[in-house]
Amino acid sequence: MKLILAEKPSVAKTISSFLGATKKFDGYFEGNDYIVTYAVGHLVSLYDMKDYDEKYSGYWKMENFPFIPEDKFKFKIDLSKNKQFNIIKSLLNRDDVEYIINATDNDREGELISFLIFLMAKNKKPIKRILVNEWTKEDITRGMNNLKDDIEMRNLQASGYTRLITDWLIGINFTSVATLKYGNGKLLNIGRVILPTVKLIYDRDMEIKNFTPKTYYEIEGTFKSKNGDYKGKYINKKESKIDNIEDVNKIINSINSKEGKIIKKEVKSSKEYAPKLFSLTLLQGYVTSKYSDFTSDKVLKICQSLYEGKGKGGYITYPRTDSTYLEESLTSKVSHTLEILKKGLPFENDIKFSKTKRVFDSSKVDSHSAIIPTHIVPTSLNKDEKIVYDIIKDRFLANFMPPAEFENTEIKTDVDKHIFITKGKVIKKLGYLKIYNKEEKDDILPFVDLDEIVDVLKIEPVTKQTKPKKSYTEDTLLKAMKNCGKNVDDDTILSGYSIGTSATRSEVLKKIEQVGYVKKKKKSYYITDLGINLVEIFPIKELFDVDYTGKLEKSLYDIQKGSYDRKIFLADIMNFIIKSVNTIKYDSYKKINTENKVIENK
Repeated sequence: MKLILAEKPSVAKTISSFLGATKKFDGYFEGNDYIVTYAVGHLVSLYDMKDYDEKYSGYWKMENFPFIPEDKFKFKIDLSKNKQFNIIKSLLNRDDVEYIINATDNDREGELISFLIFLMAKNKKPIKRILVNEWTKEDITRGMNNLKDDIEMRNLQASGYTRLITDWLIGINFTSVATLKYGNGKLLNIGRVILPTVKLIYDRDMEIKNFTPKTYYEIEGTFKSKNGDYKGKYINKKESKIDNIEDVNKIINSINSKEGKIIKKEVKSSKEYAPKLFSLTLLQGYVTSKYSDFTSDKVLKICQSLYEGKGKGGYITYPRTDSTYLEESLTSKVSHTLEILKKGLPFENDIKFSKTKRVFDSSKVDSHSAIIPTHIVPTSLNKDEKIVYDIIKDRFLANFMPPAEFENTEIKTDVDKHIFITKGKVIKKLGYLKIYNKEEKDDILPFVDLDEIVDVLKIEPVTKQTKPKKSYTEDTLLKAMKNCGKNVDDDTILSGYSIGTSATRSEVLKKIEQVGYVKKKKKSYYITDLGINLVEIFPIKELFDVDYTGKLEKSLYDIQKGSYDRKIFLADIMNFIIKSVNTIKYDSYKKINTENKVIENK
């Protein structure tokens, strides 16, 4: 018998149905030489501080920190999930089980879940790994035919283990001492990913608060050609902004002619290809920007449900991905899926498979390809599932449709040697935009001829003001977390360098709102008094630094890739904690009270 461990019951049901293990028992399926059981998320967790010694029970005491276990980190079974753990343990010990196939999610956290279960169960059986991106019959078959040895997963296990230890050490030490020192009775949640995220929102809000708007002017001309009116913007050496109204009036007063001449007409054709396939971050941002009742956490949960399917196979590929490209090895699978999904669509003939670098590029895929539909078409989705599925499906189909084609027109009108520029854009071919029902209209200009004389209807000033950056929305905040606040394209980001991961960012956003560091009004995030006080008072500034956090995440990524030693990483973290906790202990400090006000400590 082969024992398969899935991460959740729904995936176990899918695997068992495809492998013929159809007999249902309490906590597992069996049949056709297979036993398929499942975890229910994290069955195993780290000891609490009080579990190490009774002296740590009860209230936190400053003298007990910094706390780092003297011997080794210990683990325990989650009491609410003890029954399922014992079922798994008993199956591991069955005499007829030859080896185990690990089928938890193919990522750092999935590997950690199985690693800790096998550790606590004291498993002695050989372990193999099935690596798939989607739970379809074909992929399960392919994965079973290409099982990896557990030794090949050691680096991924080390990364997951190190992440768990790091976050536990930072959380227990800094949350405790910060609460004791500054909390004034209020729990202050401190975390490796929480604080830099709060700092991003703080910095943006302070930038908006301290922004001083500046008035500037532009000059707009309205002209009448033989085929219709159009407007143009006065340009001087490529610049349209003018700082003071006196200069504006001087220019306007120098224009006496009632006629102008079209001295340049340039028409250029351009193409616009469909946006990139979705990573989880891009998908969460896209959905939350369009639907006010969606959060990034909600999008992730729906994606996980679509990935796991309903016992019939998954409807989308693995969702916790940072990639917007597909592995080149997926071409035949993608072509097959495309043929199924395009059938019956009004623009079916416009959807044609092609292997392009815009879609297929293995060099830009780390662990998992972009999110796309599988060939299994869902038939019973609820409203929210259908919204997310259709968005993923439409983006997938759009990437195999022709580009939209535009005609871009630029007109230069000369009035008394003053140049006014007019720009217009017309959609000539909808291309992939057909899938989004975009109408064929844009900034329509009248047809004009080069050297045509036009009437000057009016020349007038337009008063404008500079504007601050906008408050973070879920979309823009997720992107800022992914690229550590740097305004660069996704493709230029150093792999692994980020605040959190695609799998954890949505939970962080939910957490910082729950604990009161930020608030959300409609789609925008704002820092609270509590958040402001935390940023300004808490002395360990490294934990707010997006670069510091990005480097920690990058180091965890390097451990996963086998290029960094987890022992060195953890030694550095422990030294940082010891030094920082002592800094807090002897800080000349203020306290934060429960009304979100700052009060001096006496």
